[in-house]
Amino acid sequence: MRKEFNDLKVRFFGVLVVIFILFFLVAPLQKFTLSMLEGYTGNPQLEKFLPGSMLNKLKEWNFYVNSQWYGKNFGQMIPIIGIIMAFPLFAREFENRTIEFLLVRKSRKEIFLNKVLTGFIALSVILIIAGLLPLVYSFLLRKDYIYETGLKFVFQSYFAGLLWYGIGIFFSVLFNDQVKPLLAGLGTLAITTVAGLLKPLKFLNTFSYALGTNIFQKNFIDFKYTICAIIFTIVSFIFAYIIFNKKEA
Repeated sequence: MRKEFNDLKVRFFGVLVVIFILFFLVAPLQKFTLSMLEGYTGNPQLEKFLPGSMLNKLKEWNFYVNSQWYGKNFGQMIPIIGIIMAFPLFAREFENRTIEFLLVRKSRKEIFLNKVLTGFIALSVILIIAGLLPLVYSFLLRKDYIYETGLKFVFQSYFAGLLWYGIGIFFSVLFNDQVKPLLAGLGTLAITTVAGLLKPLKFLNTFSYALGTNIFQKNFIDFKYTICAIIFTIVSFIFAYIIFNKKEA
């Protein structure tokens, strides 16, 4: 597992650094952001996208941090983070022909479990830290924040990231180079998002789930979608293992 974590290390710390930078570009700048937006009040073009009622809501810390972090910045990164943490795990070994050396030392089952589990732990740490940032920041600065709502976002964003991690693992096993699984993962994300714009295929748009739209609108966790996401993630792992078990080194 040490080798797997060393392979993940650059991506793990790289993603964390980006998350921290992004958060501290959003959270402390509430007053600055509002002052800029207020400077454009009366502009008919801006009113179409940001009506006065929305501007007033942004003055509330709870709404500001939830909308700008979970519903915008971090929320949009969740599927991509899942794909990034997964795409080279197996594809790199086949591309560099190092899979042959691994198979001499360990069984396919052990290799698969070590890689998937290491990536799972790394992804979990990233998603939990990123999800808890608004809660910790609000507590330290004594901001008026509804922690229950934040925890709902943390819960839902975690399973959204895990869903795309499972998809990324599947593509990583399927292809023999590192570029194809990344492109396949991002391509699948784009296709499902566009297809989800159609009402009958709305469930394919995982961004709606990752961004916590249901939490914003009705303040509840979408357990039905969460269960489906867990099932689909497990199925992705199973198919990935079947392919890996039969794949020639």
